[in-house]
Amino acid sequence: MCKTAVEINEHYIGETIDCPSCKRPFEVTPPQALPIGIDSTDSGEPGSRAVSSEDVVGAESVEMVIHPVVFRRHFVGSMIAVVGCLVAIIGIAFALSGRPIGGLHSTVLLVTSGVVFLVAAFFLTKWYLQSRFQSLSLTNQRLVYTEGILHRRSSEVRHGDVRNVQVSQSLFERAFAFGDIAISSAGQDDMELIVNDIPRPQEVVNFIREHQ
Repeated sequence: MCKTAVEINEHYIGETIDCPSCKRPFEVTPPQALPIGIDSTDSGEPGSRAVSSEDVVGAESVEMVIHPVVFRRHFVGSMIAVVGCLVAIIGIAFALSGRPIGGLHSTVLLVTSGVVFLVAAFFLTKWYLQSRFQSLSLTNQRLVYTEGILHRRSSEVRHGDVRNVQVSQSLFERAFAFGDIAISSAGQDDMELIVNDIPRPQEVVNFIREHQ
């Protein structure tokens, strides 16, 4: 074989053509990339492996990670908790300055404001942590739902196995752009995966359909 470098159109990859120099037939193969480790200086070192086009195409990548909404989900409760925190902070400031409000002694005002602040902060922190420890990860191959703080539980469905997707939104949820998603796979009669209070649920459905 003549070893002459020949520029070939990509449409001929996988086919056998004649070399324009020596007229001998040869098979056109796609180029291969050889990964080099941190300590590697020679591409022919033991353990190195050529990366083929199949490896690149089949690689899984996370496209988006979605958490349930927090304040929109508990809209009234969040407003009450935020106002409670603000009022409690004002009450604590007045109590520490020695100025009573409504005839309340500074000690009583301080204790009452402190309790109100702790209760309001507890609910805000609880709702936030519940949202952070629930996630719907969408990759180019599957979707993975994970939940739980101490005891973690996860469910996954490949995009190609999704048979039915249902979106449920009340009038309030449509106004604030969040809702529930229920997904069933080809091997299940019932809804296999249910994720509540997801922001912009229709975008999730569109993403699944695009990757099926």
